[in-house]
Amino acid sequence: MAAREEEMLGWKRLEQGQLDRAEGHFRRSLEMDPDRVEALNGLGQVYMAWDELDEAAELFQMALAIAEPNLPRGKRRTGWHDPHVRPYLRSLHLLAMTRIRRGAYQSAAEPLETMLAWDATGVDGEAYLLLGQCRQRLGEVEVADACYEKARLKHPHAWYLYGLTRLLLGHGPDAVHCFKAAVDVVPEVAPLLAFYPRVRGIGGEGAPRHRQAVQFVNATVDLFTRESRELLRSLMTGEVASAQ
Repeated sequence: MAAREEEMLGWKRLEQGQLDRAEGHFRRSLEMDPDRVEALNGLGQVYMAWDELDEAAELFQMALAIAEPNLPRGKRRTGWHDPHVRPYLRSLHLLAMTRIRRGAYQSAAEPLETMLAWDATGVDGEAYLLLGQCRQRLGEVEVADACYEKARLKHPHAWYLYGLTRLLLGHGPDAVHCFKAAVDVVPEVAPLLAFYPRVRGIGGEGAPRHRQAVQFVNATVDLFTRESRELLRSLMTGEVASAQ
C-alpha cells in the first residue's frame, strides 16, 4: 500500500476516534515516506488526543520544517486552497493549539499570525478567532476586538466574543447588536454560555452543532465576564431594555 493510502486511512480512523489504528496508519505512511507533511500532522493530532503535547508539538514543528521549502515564493496569501500551502497552514494551526492548551498564549500567537500572512481569511476565520483569544488573555482587549471583528465574517461563533469585547470596551449598544446576531446565527451556544455550567449537557450530545457549541463554550467561558453573561441572559429572556 502506498504512503498516501496509509495516510488517508489514518485520517479516516482519526475521524472515527480510533486513535491506535490511526497511529499505525500514519506511522506506516511515514516509514514509506518520512517527508509526508500531512502524515506528520495526523500523527501529531493522535498525540494531541492523548494529551501528549510535547510529542505533538515536535511532530508539527517537523512538518513545518519540511513544508516551508515547498511554499510558493512571491505568492503569499494564496490560501487554504493552494495544495502547497494547505499542509503548512494545518501544521501552524495545530502547533498553535498545543501552545494554547499549555496556556502559552504569546508563543501561540506567532504561528497564528503566520497563518494570516498566507491566508487572508485565516482559514475561514479560525486563526483570527484563536488569535483574538490569545490577545484577550494577554490583556490586549482592543487587539482581540479587531481579531473578533474579522473572525465573525467567516466564523459565526466569533459574534459572541466580539460582543464581549465590545462590552469590555464600553460599547454597550454594539454589544447588544453582536449578541443578538450571535443568538441568531448560533443559537446552540447561548444557553450553554449564559447559564454555564448548569445546562452544559442539555441539547443532545450527539448533534454536531451541539458538540461544536460545547467545545466553543468550554474553550472560551473563562473569557466572559458576569456582566456579559447577564446581558446575554437578558437578551434571551426579552429583557433587553434593562440590559442596556
